[in-house]
Amino acid sequence: MTSRKRFLTLVLAVTLSMALACGGGGESAYEYDDEEVSTAAGQTGGTQTQAAAAPADAATITGLVKLEGTPPAMPNIPMGADPSCTAAHPTPVQAEDVVVAADGSLANVFVYVKDYSGPTPSPAGPALLDQVGCMYTPRVSGVQVGQTLNIKNSDPTLHNVHALAKENREFNIGQPVQGMVSERKFDKPEVMIRVKCDVHGWMTSYLGVLSHPFFGTSSEGGAFTIANLPPGTYTLEAWHEKFGTQTQQVTVGPSESKPVNFTFKAS
Repeated sequence: MTSRKRFLTLVLAVTLSMALACGGGGESAYEYDDEEVSTAAGQTGGTQTQAAAAPADAATITGLVKLEGTPPAMPNIPMGADPSCTAAHPTPVQAEDVVVAADGSLANVFVYVKDYSGPTPSPAGPALLDQVGCMYTPRVSGVQVGQTLNIKNSDPTLHNVHALAKENREFNIGQPVQGMVSERKFDKPEVMIRVKCDVHGWMTSYLGVLSHPFFGTSSEGGAFTIANLPPGTYTLEAWHEKFGTQTQQVTVGPSESKPVNFTFKAS
């Protein structure tokens, strides 16, 4: 066993009681992943960049996602078991299962081209999944098969990153040092992969893995964009963690920008 593995084992043993108090200790124990690649504390991960050059006649899909009806009330997250988490938030933090604006705009909806079979650009630069204030950011995002995902711990406390993949390899890595970055890649499409922290049971993120880069996530204003799409007819799927999925067929012509909107109903 290397000194680094011994260090991680010691840190995680000491913090086991914290994991149980935070609600994550009963689900899965930490297992060291030999494929882990981490950089030194203080080094930042990359952000997702645009993929290879788009065709000259590329189309764009833009849209808005709305929620119809009264959204469910989101409770405050109890972070008191870890003082570093509470110190990061002067006011209570609400759960992010449903993030909806006053006008009904719905955030964190993953919209993507389903069953794409056209030309596929190479993966872009690395995407970033960060841990800030004991919350994953972004809540919902996507990567392309073979694209690097940089997973960063920006907090001065231990996190572990447990990806509950089914088509890809499940991993569960510890990040005890503030600023450390671990790299991962996925070799199969999978929509969606839930990512959780076994130390802080409220921490959840969702990751869509696709064979192509034609996807987007709705912002707090409900807007999303899918750019550089070859002209053609496609099926779009919109996924939300609480409200399920919706599909629409859309045809885009050369250099066309077409709006496609989705409306989910609150149950």
